This record gives sequence, structure tokens and C-alpha cells, in this order.
Amino acid sequence: MTGSEKPAKKGGIGNIIGGFVAGLYSVPEGIGYASLAGINPMFGIYAGMMPVAIAATATGSVLLMSTLTSAIALTMGGILDATGYTGDQINQAVFTMALLAGLIMVVLGVLKLGKIVNYVSHSVMTGFVMGVAILIMVGKFDDIFGYDPTTYSNKVVKAADILLHPGDWDYTTTVVGIGTIVAAFALKAIPRLERYALVLVVLLGTLIVWALGINTLLISDEATIPTGLAALPIPSASMLPDLSMVPTLLLGSMSVALVALAQGAGIRPAFPNPDGSRQSSSRDFLGQGLGNVAGAFFQSAPTGGSLSRTAVSADGGSTSRTAGYIAAATVVVLVVVFGTVVGMIPEAVIGGLLFVIGVELVMGRMPDARLSWRTSLTAKSLFVITLLLTLTVPLQWAIIGGAILSLLAFVVSSGSGVDLRLATRDEMGWRLDDDVPATLPSDQPVVLQYGGPNFFADVAVFADRLPTPDATAPGVLVIDLGALEHFSATTLKSLSKLHAAFAAAHSGVVLSGVEPGARDVLSRSGLLDQFGEQNVLASDPHIGASLDAGTRRGRELLSELHAART
Repeated sequence: MTGSEKPAKKGGIGNIIGGFVAGLYSVPEGIGYASLAGINPMFGIYAGMMPVAIAATATGSVLLMSTLTSAIALTMGGILDATGYTGDQINQAVFTMALLAGLIMVVLGVLKLGKIVNYVSHSVMTGFVMGVAILIMVGKFDDIFGYDPTTYSNKVVKAADILLHPGDWDYTTTVVGIGTIVAAFALKAIPRLERYALVLVVLLGTLIVWALGINTLLISDEATIPTGLAALPIPSASMLPDLSMVPTLLLGSMSVALVALAQGAGIRPAFPNPDGSRQSSSRDFLGQGLGNVAGAFFQSAPTGGSLSRTAVSADGGSTSRTAGYIAAATVVVLVVVFGTVVGMIPEAVIGGLLFVIGVELVMGRMPDARLSWRTSLTAKSLFVITLLLTLTVPLQWAIIGGAILSLLAFVVSSGSGVDLRLATRDEMGWRLDDDVPATLPSDQPVVLQYGGPNFFADVAVFADRLPTPDATAPGVLVIDLGALEHFSATTLKSLSKLHAAFAAAHSGVVLSGVEPGARDVLSRSGLLDQFGEQNVLASDPHIGASLDAGTRRGRELLSELHAART
């Protein structure tokens, strides 16, 4: 559930509550994701401090929380495994990757290349995130079941081996791990506790294991957990980036940056600025990059936009950058005051927590997966190939492979820029010009003709050029799509968001000039029902006929909308 689904708490109290809840989540999730990467759990916790505060200051999306995410953790873990580093080298490699990834983000932001993420296909990103979610689900089966076969390096194969050898499980650990999973889903089923379920299950699991003296592996058994003021990430010689590692880590750091930026790009449209100010993907790049650069000197793992942390913050009522500062301060207080508790958290509880997070990510991506599957053979192929790459090869290569697939799709589609023009009719007939209005009027429909291309990278550019609806005065937008013979998955996703945004503003959208094959795709994807069959008009070979039909329906819909408000 996002903050847009319920009224936000006004003023400072909303920022305090939203930031506090995001800070609470940063501790168990930071520990879990650090465990996925095979690094010191404190580096995951520290990712909720300095990077969050710096990003809150500099990003264009004021609600964006930039911290360690599951995809970044898994990508980083694969890179570290390939280096062969040990001991303090691993720590310095983590900070060096944070520095390099941050510098890459800063450069892209300064050069205003924020739109580069538009060139990662929606189907590719869906396959990647779905694969990451599966890896999260199975990645800590060894902690859940207390059995760690060392024969396999692939997490999926290793998980299968664990499930096939129940005789090797530690049943005490298994009860704790499975109990954590059951308790988490049970708490999430209670509306008032849903927001805090994962935090509560970690606290309850830790308390039960401690109170009953259950013999199971704890975080403190695997890593030294500092307490009090000593738990703060003070820079030291052995806890700083090592520039001699740059040649080894540069390519991997580019992968981390790409993963982080692609995830962060999904936050911008999902959480618009509450004050209505314009968001900038390039400024989001800059803010996330500066957060990484600063975090690299304060023992933080690489970070990027976190959808889960941003969502719980917005759901708590956050309305400004202040929430980011509150979240960072909350993590500092929790570490200083309750650092001892961190070491007492059972590894099986963290494993169960990650399984629940993985299940939720898989379920959350199912609509996007179905969309890619139903759209076209190309979208389906991009999704399946990227999913298989993510599950079978190191993640840094999977995301690079996905980027290459997106580039190939671009070459095949031969995108050449968006041709979107305002269509007006006078006594001489239809006239087209480039002066598309910024705001949708309420007295007549706005008719636009789209002339191509049909490529997913241009969809965001197309969406940015559309008029903005006014919630106080219903309007209607008519888009003639005669140039599109088929729709990409990204186009369908954008059309769905467009309809939802206009509906929320009590306005309407009519699609005219829709080719038979494109209409069939709309039907299979469910968008035909979403728009309404009467608002999706077939193409007509006669010049101007589709524009005439779209205008007539636009006027009818506008009258219906005005009548509904009176």
C-alpha cells in the first residue's frame, strides 16, 4: 500500500511518523540484505544513515529513500565472490564499490543523463526484479533450515539440495525459521499491524529465542557487533575505500550503479512530490550518487532508491525531505541505544524475513510479468531470457546482459524520436502543429496525433509531453494512435498509468485510430476493459476520419464527466 491510497498526515507529524517507520525497517532489512551479500551486517545498517540523509537533501524526488536494496546486495555479493578478497579486503571492497558507483551516478546526474534508464526495457527490468525476488526467497535457506551444503554456488540449486535433504536439517533452527515466516504472514493479515509486521516479527523472534534459551545461530556468532557510541561508523584506515581496487571493481560497480538507478527510476512516477514540484531523474541520479560517495567514508554498502523504504515512509504520512533526515536519525539512535539487541537476532529469523520479502516482491511483480507475457513475442522473450540469466549467472552479468538485450531491441525497433502534435479542425480541415497545451482544458477535448516511433525508450518522453489534467475541472484527452501497429509492454504500462492518473483527476482518455492487432493486444492485457470499449476507436483508412470519430467521442465523454460532477 502506498501513501497515495490513504490520506497523508499533515505537517511535521507525518514526516516524523513516516521517517521513523522507514528507520525501523532499515535495521532488519539492512541486516538481511547485508547477509545476502555476505558482508558485515553493520554495513547494511549504516546504509540507512549517511546515504539516506544526503540523498534526502539532493534528490529531485523528495520522498525517495536511498539505501541498501536486495538487488544491490545480490549484485554486490556476486562481485565480491568473484574477486577472491578476504578479511579487511572485503570491507574495503564494499566501500570502494560504494564510492565508484556513487561517482558514476554523480557524473550521469551532472550530465543530465537521467533518461538513460528509459533504455532498459520494462520486460528486461521485470525479468531481472522477478529473478532477484526468487533469489531472495531461496538465498538464505541455509539459515532457515540450519543446513549449508557447500557443493553448490548457485543459490537456486543450493536451495533445492537443502529441501531434498531434510535429514540434514537442524530442526531447532528450522522451527525458528518457519515460525518466523508463519508469524510474519499472520501479522501482515492484521490491517493495523501490517505496516510493522516485519519489524515486529524480528523483535518477537529474538525475544522468544532469548527467553527460552533456544540454541540457534545468532548474528553475533558470525560478526562482531559494536554497541553504544562505538557502534557509530567513524572513518578509520581499514574502513575506507582502497583506490588500488578500482581496476578490479570498476565494471562491477557500473553494474551496481545501473541496478540502483533502474530501481530508483521506478520510485519517481510511483511517488510524485506532494507539493506538486517537478521531479528530475537526473537530479535523482545526482542525489543517490552523492549519498553513495558520502556513505563510502562512513562504512556504508552501496545504496540506491528503495521502493519498500520509500513506500512505508509515504504510507506513514511523509510529505517532505525531512522524513529522510528522521529516518537516518532513527537508525543512529537504534544502533547506539539498542546495538546489543542486533547481535542477539537469530540468523533463522533473518532468513525467514528475507523469504517473506521475496514472496511479496514476486507477487508484486506478477502483473508486470503477465503484461510482458501477453504483449508480444519480443516482450515475452526479453522477460524470460533476463529471468533465466538472473537465476543462473552472477547478477552483474545478468543486468549487463539485460542492458544489451534492451539495446538490441532498440536497434531492431529503430526508434527515431517522438512525433506528437496537436490536431485542430477549421473550415479547411484538420491542421497539425507542435504546440501541445501543458494543461487539459475543461471546455473541449484536446486531440493529439501520435506519429511514432513504437519504441519503449520513447514512451517516457511521450508521457512527459501530454497535457496535465486538472482535478477541479474535468477534461478529455483524445490520442490518435494510427502510427502504432502494435504496442510494447512499456507502452501498455504507460497507457495504464495514464488512464489511472486521468481517472483520479476525474478526467478521461479516448484512444482513436487503433489498428486491429493493437486492439487485440489491448484486449489481452486488460487495458480495453480499463479504458472501456467505447473509448477505444478503430482505425479508418479515410483521411481525418479517425480524428473526427475521436473528437465526437471526446465531446460525449466530456459531457458525461461534467454531468457526473453536477
